[in-house]
Amino acid sequence: MLQAIEDEIVISPDGKLPEVFRPMFGHKARVIVLLTEPETTTEQDQSERLMAFAGTLDWPVSDPLEWQRQQRSEWDREWER
Repeated sequence: MLQAIEDEIVISPDGKLPEVFRPMFGHKARVIVLLTEPETTTEQDQSERLMAFAGTLDWPVSDPLEWQRQQRSEWDREWER
């Protein structure tokens, strides 16, 4: 028979388990630790972080679609020979 103890706790810096786990001391147990995710940033924060990269790319291509077509035309396609 399995017995589970579930509780949301803060693990102390000394690594000692809280009293709720005392009944399990000395017993074989399977331990699963789930940490809460840090708070997500807002869309505005993400936008500001991305905008920090604005203008940092030196891309000499004025028409990306034409550049891609030109790149593909240079492929060696043996099946078309």
